[in-house]
Amino acid sequence: MRQSLRGFTLVEILIVVILLAILAAIVLPQYRDVTNQANRTNLKENLSKIRAIIQVYRNQHSGYPAGDQFAAQMTQSTDFGGGVADVPDATHIYGPYLEQMPTNPVTNSAVIRVATGAAERFTAPDTDGGWWYNQVTGEFYPDLTDSHVDDDGMPYNQY
Repeated sequence: MRQSLRGFTLVEILIVVILLAILAAIVLPQYRDVTNQANRTNLKENLSKIRAIIQVYRNQHSGYPAGDQFAAQMTQSTDFGGGVADVPDATHIYGPYLEQMPTNPVTNSAVIRVATGAAERFTAPDTDGGWWYNQVTGEFYPDLTDSHVDDDGMPYNQY
């Protein structure tokens, strides 16, 4: 007597595979943009934090951080004139304002392009960079080309 083997037919397996493909087609596009959304959120948070810290620095030092010393003045102790020291002492009583200079999450660069004139305004660069900072006005922007845009079509460099 022959025993009957129970198993799945080829048609049943094909139906399951097709259903999984349909589910993947529905779900995967929603996760494709997650990295961009995370970078955009991180970029906005970094900008908000750095811009607020620039104002704190301005209030404590009666001026904005110097462009060539920006990262050092943000991450080390400073005196009233903006001089930096690795550790606080009797004259270096301000800061540090940041543990480390954050990188631009879109480019992973912390390089700062510095503007030195009050009339200089941010213009999109030819290639992506880190940050743009005007040491006279205190303006701070992501140094990105216009190709990086959010869902509303606004370039990240205008945040």
